[in-house]
Amino acid sequence: MDFTTTAVNVLLLVAMAIPGFILMKAKVVKPSSIAYFSALLLYVCQPFLSLRSFLQVEYSPSLAINLAIVFGVSMLAQGALFCILWLILAKKFDKPEDSAMLIAEGYIGGHTLTYEPDLNALITSTVRGRAYRVMTLAATFGNVGFFGVPVLQMLFPSNPEAIAYSAVYIVSMNLMCWTVGSYVLTGDKKYVSLKKAILNPQMLTLFVALPLFFGKVTLDSLPVALIKIIGYLADMTAPMCMIILGMRFAVAPVKDLFTDKRVYVATLIKILVFPLVMYVVLLPFEMDSMMRIALVILSGMPSASINLNLAEIYGADQKTAANTILLSTLLCIITIPVLMLLFQ
Repeated sequence: MDFTTTAVNVLLLVAMAIPGFILMKAKVVKPSSIAYFSALLLYVCQPFLSLRSFLQVEYSPSLAINLAIVFGVSMLAQGALFCILWLILAKKFDKPEDSAMLIAEGYIGGHTLTYEPDLNALITSTVRGRAYRVMTLAATFGNVGFFGVPVLQMLFPSNPEAIAYSAVYIVSMNLMCWTVGSYVLTGDKKYVSLKKAILNPQMLTLFVALPLFFGKVTLDSLPVALIKIIGYLADMTAPMCMIILGMRFAVAPVKDLFTDKRVYVATLIKILVFPLVMYVVLLPFEMDSMMRIALVILSGMPSASINLNLAEIYGADQKTAANTILLSTLLCIITIPVLMLLFQ
């Protein structure tokens, strides 16, 4: 697939965000509604898309091995990048006790002001440190599900195994997000949650899809009515994802989006450096071409929505998380076609 074709497909996908943007700007939908649309996408649309992808492919030992390879490679790649960023940025992280105190007093996220030089210096360093914590996650964990799946679906409509690869990639990301990701974001081991890493929509979908896959159950063997239901709900994934993205762009302060250098650094690492390194590392290895493409493209997805979700849950720096998601999504319109040039 050439640059122009890829770019047109990505642009068509992003164009689906326009209705969400208009609805939000026209105040037909309230910003608080975004969470409900996201829940519908997370708990209904995406699981059915992943389920359908497994039902569209026939079991073979080679495909099962490829799925295991994708899981292992994605886990190692994300883990390596995360550790490198952690080692580089850890000395700049804030102290959790300082953050807690400043938030409680209203100096962060509140309206309390101070003219004390020492306190101002503490506030500045703490705000910066909170941003670096989020930056570590934002540069590592990509929007493999909400954006990556629709991208692969649009670029490779006749290759359902690509969606299956994305499903196991998402699992590796979730395992890291809810464990080491939560720890780095909060600085407290008590927030490491194996339960949430395992009991999430994508993992639960695999608990259903994998037995069907290994049992050689395909769409053709299911009742027509059930096939239609699965298809309708799965096809909602791409437009729902883009509509939500449009809503987020509508409520984002445009100025903040383009003025924070940390957001630029995290974005470039996520959508360009990471996938290029993945491509180079995989070059010496013989593997299925679709698996190679999927690993590189999924590595180059924009920053994941779960980074913002975790920031909201733990009271971390939501602004940096949101801005990185939006800027990386905007710029990947260019980087995804560029990455596809590697496979010409």
